Amino acid sequence: MQLSDFDEYPFHQHPTPFNIPFTSDVHFNDGYFCATFADDWYVVTGVRLHPNMNVIDGFAGIARKGEQRVVRASRALRPRSAELSVGPIRVDIRQPMREVGLALADNDSGFSFDLTFRTRSPAFLEAPYRFRKYGHLIHDMVRYTQVCEATGTVRRDDETVEVKAWTAIRDHSWGVRAGMGPVTFHGGAERDEDEIDHRRFRIWAPLATDRYTGFFNTHEDEAGKPLDFEGALFMADGTKVRLVAVRHTLDYAPGTKNVVGGAFSLLDSDGRWRDYRIKLAGTPADVQGLGYYGGWKDGGSAGVWRGLGPVVETDRYPSSHLGKTGLLSLPEAKRLGPTEFPCHLQGPDGEMGMVHFEQHIFGRYKPYGF
Repeated sequence: MQLSDFDEYPFHQHPTPFNIPFTSDVHFNDGYFCATFADDWYVVTGVRLHPNMNVIDGFAGIARKGEQRVVRASRALRPRSAELSVGPIRVDIRQPMREVGLALADNDSGFSFDLTFRTRSPAFLEAPYRFRKYGHLIHDMVRYTQVCEATGTVRRDDETVEVKAWTAIRDHSWGVRAGMGPVTFHGGAERDEDEIDHRRFRIWAPLATDRYTGFFNTHEDEAGKPLDFEGALFMADGTKVRLVAVRHTLDYAPGTKNVVGGAFSLLDSDGRWRDYRIKLAGTPADVQGLGYYGGWKDGGSAGVWRGLGPVVETDRYPSSHLGKTGLLSLPEAKRLGPTEFPCHLQGPDGEMGMVHFEQHIFGRYKPYGF
């Protein structure tokens, strides 16, 4: 076992150094997903630690003008377990819960950035998620989400843009997550009812207007029945409005599951429905190219040992709301297509802003005819 600077602090939760987690599950991980966006600019990055695999990996991506470019990087976590950098990707925690630096150094992808995210509102701590398969706990994780404002620069080929007060979001999650780390298999004769995942529709949406910020998250079953909901609006005067439900009427590009606009309404705890309109603000992005869901060239996902490193991969490919686009190295049937839709937002009282509209449909979903 190795010590790091963090072991100086009296915040340990069990009798090991900080870089040793409480569980030996190879799917335990801890990391960030951060994005900023404006008209036809979507920039995303993050790093994630997988201590039981001795891996730290990271990603960066840009979606613009119908194209997505990505950088994936991986290295051995130890002995540099306290450094949030891998290859050209770096995260600097400057003021916890208030300010972070995010950078992608020059690389073969033709894009780079140097950004600062400053928070606009408190973080929203989402409900923990736990799920078992044949008795095995395969998901046991928690996340907080925070709306920010981004400044800095982004370069793409011969374009350099000054980022001034762009809408930005950051998501920090940790725990056991079956989709990361090496593939493990589970079997059994039958599964209990509470081991069947009925989720078929998902919205995860941090939003920012010129007057306030907010967040909501929901899943529905095949018939459109809500399975969960949580959310809040954070007003400029410091008050928090609790949200209790959502209803939606979304528009999809013909023949796809890709959002191009629509409307949703949020019900607050005082019984008021707040109506919003959204419209796609540019090129959507997929997360598979960032290394999720078998997006690495070896067919694996994040959290797989790839050597001492740093190992760095780059890709570029079409990204459009018009089809199931994705990594060219994958057969079309295995491409997941866009799931991250940066959208313009208009609120119930004329307020304007943007929303990071993450939307998935898994299999059949009757309300929209899928």
